[in-house]
Amino acid sequence: MTQATARQLLSRPERRAAILKAAATAFAHKGFSATSMDDVAAEAGITKLIVYRHFESKEDLYEAVLERVSTRLAEEIVTGLARDPRGRGVGVRTLLTVGREDPDGFVLLWRHAAREPQFADHAERFRAQAVGLSRTLLARVDVAGDRKVRAWQAELVVSFLVDAVLHWLEEGTAKRDDEMVDLTTKALVALVGSWRSDHPPHETD
Repeated sequence: MTQATARQLLSRPERRAAILKAAATAFAHKGFSATSMDDVAAEAGITKLIVYRHFESKEDLYEAVLERVSTRLAEEIVTGLARDPRGRGVGVRTLLTVGREDPDGFVLLWRHAAREPQFADHAERFRAQAVGLSRTLLARVDVAGDRKVRAWQAELVVSFLVDAVLHWLEEGTAKRDDEMVDLTTKALVALVGSWRSDHPPHETD
């Protein structure tokens, strides 16, 4: 089977998904400005014309990559909370699942998009949603502190989980993902536990 024939066998949704994955890789490696549609086409093993059949511009393509990752994260968090409404381990498991599915897209959303003026709003909106969920879950465990402290706590939880997964994707192996989830969950539980209003003060506090 020739490469051209293989390309024809993909359905439109499959082709779109393949382009998005290739675009995520190209953008994550070179940045938005330095990446051309030719680069995306080369990464996907297709012509630039085919890319343009699915996406009108490079901006549309980058935004579509971010939207796909954002949507998958939202889907996974809903599924995880349905399994365990308490949310124990759901955050790190959600992030790691999507990070394994699309590592370049994940890095694009959480690390690079905020630095790109055209796409910083998307990254900030999604982070704000994640922080809002973090605040809701923290409220269930009666953490101490005033409004400013609680806002800081919610931001810190998101930063901790995202950075934990980003670094694990760089350093860890998939066969040890369960171990990473367990260690991260234990660390987070200990951290949040230290914020509880009924947590006994340390003698040096």
